[in-house]
Amino acid sequence: MPPDFLYPATPENVPLSITDPSPAFKKEVSGVMGSILFFFIVYALLLLVSVALVIGCVYAGIAIIINVPRLITIAAGIGLIGVGVMVFVFLVKFLFSVSRYDRSHIIEINENEQPALFGFIRQLTKDTQTPFPRKIYVSADVNACVFYDSSFWSMFFPVKKNLQIGLGLVNSLNVSEFKAVMAHEFGHFSQRSMKLGSFVYNVNKIIYNMLFDNKGYASFLQVWANIDGVFAIFASITAGIAKGIQSILRQMYGFINKKYMSLSRQMEFHADAVAASVSGSGPLGTALRRIEMAASCYEITLQKYDDFFRKKMISHNIYPHQKLIIQQMAHQYKLPLQNGLPVISDEFYRNTNSTRVNFKDQWASHPSTEERIKHLDELAIPSGIKEETAWVLFNNKEQLQQQLTKKIYEQVEMPQDITVLDETEFDNTLKQDRVKNNFPDEYNGFYDNRQLAVPENEEEIFRSAEQTGSFAEIFTADNAAVSKKINAATQDIEILKAIQEKRIDTKSFDFDGVKYNRSDAPAVMEKLETELKGMKEGQDKLDTRAILFFYTKAKQADPLKAEELKGMYTSHFAVRKKADAFLKQMNEMLSALQPVFSGQTITLEEINSMIARLKKTDEPAFKIELKNWMELDVFVSDPSLKVRVKAFIDADFVYFHDKSFIETELKELHALCNESWVCVNTFLFDQFKAILQTQLQYA
Repeated sequence: MPPDFLYPATPENVPLSITDPSPAFKKEVSGVMGSILFFFIVYALLLLVSVALVIGCVYAGIAIIINVPRLITIAAGIGLIGVGVMVFVFLVKFLFSVSRYDRSHIIEINENEQPALFGFIRQLTKDTQTPFPRKIYVSADVNACVFYDSSFWSMFFPVKKNLQIGLGLVNSLNVSEFKAVMAHEFGHFSQRSMKLGSFVYNVNKIIYNMLFDNKGYASFLQVWANIDGVFAIFASITAGIAKGIQSILRQMYGFINKKYMSLSRQMEFHADAVAASVSGSGPLGTALRRIEMAASCYEITLQKYDDFFRKKMISHNIYPHQKLIIQQMAHQYKLPLQNGLPVISDEFYRNTNSTRVNFKDQWASHPSTEERIKHLDELAIPSGIKEETAWVLFNNKEQLQQQLTKKIYEQVEMPQDITVLDETEFDNTLKQDRVKNNFPDEYNGFYDNRQLAVPENEEEIFRSAEQTGSFAEIFTADNAAVSKKINAATQDIEILKAIQEKRIDTKSFDFDGVKYNRSDAPAVMEKLETELKGMKEGQDKLDTRAILFFYTKAKQADPLKAEELKGMYTSHFAVRKKADAFLKQMNEMLSALQPVFSGQTITLEEINSMIARLKKTDEPAFKIELKNWMELDVFVSDPSLKVRVKAFIDADFVYFHDKSFIETELKELHALCNESWVCVNTFLFDQFKAILQTQLQYA
């Protein structure tokens, strides 16, 4: 180990029982083993039946050929033999397939290149008493995982596992947190249940192969059927038997995977315990929170790169840009920074995860972050923290970062006149976007991520004599949080509906910490809907108070300015009504075309009816709406879209001709709906932001 090697101290006097499998873990292992055993029994029975079928078909086929030697009976005998053989092939073809992990997006690293990292991992494997990975790879994203190539035989013979480390993860953690995350992965290395994972993976692969990966098999049956009409009969019989086998396997898939998902959640808790035993409870808890934010910021960075690519600009290094967005998000939510990384408090995490309905998702492979942090807190293993960035473990980090950034662009064709985006330009763009896409900070988030309700008669607002209060009383943090509570209640109601309708597979749920049965969902839903109605009414009153506050202040300063402000609100509400009507019209048009866009099988008569409605009613109405928006100049934010909208208005699309859809026209119609709605929303946002900026002078 080099003298300057940064390896956080391992907690002392940690009870060995911390990493013992829990009773729940053992129970789930037994359940999965039972389900796998059941699968093999069913599969063995199917295989025995298929062997008997082969013997019977071969015997009968040969008997027919020998006893009645005619051309048609020879074909029938061969066809009968083919049925038995092909059913057997259908059941065993997976034995010869190998599933290889896609390595196109990752880069292998070695100890000569990264001695500090390998030394760190070697020490960690000693602490966790796990084997050193077969190979270590790095990827671009915010991720860490264990992987291996798998085949049928890997269920029975040991397979050395590989470790993958995402540089987006490294970019968002300190050394102690990185140690905890790596220890979690080695916790998976140590679990015998990983062998069950291999079993389940391969069982799933078998089932998938038989249910879906049958192009080659189906092609062979088709070729066989095309040889002769007699063979076609036996090919049809073979296909029918295969469908029967598939029906049995569909039932098996659900049975096995529900059991395995429960085990997978317990495996996560056990791996967390392994991590806590060598790194303490705290680092993994803070890492889990930072990882969620880092993953979101990584996706935002990629979205920004899409915008820059359209301007013929690419990046050579995504990681400084991801870090900038992490820091910008920390600034937005007023989170303190430590060594450039956000400090995410319990209170902040609770406020951003405000759902009140919780249930055990039987199909979730991981427990929630909240459940994992609670489990870590219960372990309560203290530890010191090294705040240095995890990058201190990597040699030539910029070279590695650039190699992985290059991987991001591998699937796109580069224009010849492409230019390189530097960090300063990216930073300036972020700042400009922040100013452009956010309301003034003075409003304390009161208007963020929502729209004002359109009043039935806005004149009533301006004639109101209601006491408005002060600016500070209206734009409080509590009042700003109302919209979050509304969104959370709306989400909870949808979850309860899904539970009631059995779209969510659970017999019980928790609401505000109290357990309820599925049958209680309607009563809890009714309570939530009453609360939601009250919150919406309260928010509408707050919005009215805010408008009246500024209008009153403006009137006191200058009656003409007050009328100008009133006109801005009146105009905004009028455009909002137009936007609502536009959205309704587009949704109706796209809904009528849904069978086309979803690829459903539809008759020629249905197609003609849909196209007739589109040309007679929906498209003319859509063009009128687009003309209205052009007159309001809403496409100023996207000049190229403005050109396309004008071309569409002047064009005469037919959408369907000579029994075929004209894909380019349908795609353009769909794209214009989506992109024009984005422009309308941008226009509404800018219009309302102008109101908020104008009225601030009266605060």
